Amino acid sequence: MSIEFLKKHAQTLAGFAHESSAQAAQNPADFWLQATARNQKQAATDAAQDLQLACAAQVGELLDLRFIGPQADGAISLEAFIRIAEPLLKAWKAAAYRIRHGAVDGRIGGEIADTLNLKLAGLSRGSARISLTGNAAADLSGESLLHATLTQTFNLLAADDDAFYDAVDAMGGRAAAHFGDAMKAIKAAGLSAEFSWQSPTQCFTWQGSTDEIVRLKVLLDAVAEPETYDEKISGLVSGITDTGRLEIRTQQGKVQVRFPLDQTEAVQRLAIRKSATLLVRTTKYWNAVAKKDVLKRLMIGLADS
Repeated sequence: MSIEFLKKHAQTLAGFAHESSAQAAQNPADFWLQATARNQKQAATDAAQDLQLACAAQVGELLDLRFIGPQADGAISLEAFIRIAEPLLKAWKAAAYRIRHGAVDGRIGGEIADTLNLKLAGLSRGSARISLTGNAAADLSGESLLHATLTQTFNLLAADDDAFYDAVDAMGGRAAAHFGDAMKAIKAAGLSAEFSWQSPTQCFTWQGSTDEIVRLKVLLDAVAEPETYDEKISGLVSGITDTGRLEIRTQQGKVQVRFPLDQTEAVQRLAIRKSATLLVRTTKYWNAVAKKDVLKRLMIGLADS
């Protein structure tokens, strides 16, 4: 249904509810009139919520979490929900901090929470379906921190063994650890999960079956504390993408470097086929499956800035 239809529908039901409420107030002893007023008020409230969710979905601000299993027959226990939701919220805030500032450690202040503005928007039937909304407004870099955070969330959830460490590095080890805690809580509650999000460009869906949750948890548990060090990388700029990546052609070959949102202004000063020296923070992960080191690089500045 279109936004315009939902808007007109909500306005019509709100009008009916207002009239019924006024009539019920004038006839407090009329049982059926009181019941009609209550029902129409609830219908108007439901229609307003449907409109709100549709508007949020249209601009990429709606995230649906569905939990499936014998313990989620149209609802979910409060204890299970808190144990799942708490590490998810911590993971999203840590990932947003990493995406904006490039840092893994550090105090995540209210700035990140205020920017994401994540809210519980509804609980629907059909196993346990939870709707969350956030703030998709672009920041000073011209990017939406919410969109970037959710994109990296689904990149991590869908990552195979080859792409896994790139996804972990994009959101940071702290966020990845919190996602591991969320997977543990979902598994402990005897649930499977389905996460879905309609971004402005595509629909993301993660089917978190029991086996998939175990697979992801095993990968996340295997992430050891990485080694981090700073270095300079010099060469010709051979590529700049709108997904936050640079490609530098050095004497040793091409090097991929990720850049956080707060380095966007510095990146805009670079030009293709021009030389540049980047200040880079390199993180070395140990891939226990492949038995090899995996290097991921993050730009923290320009040497001449």
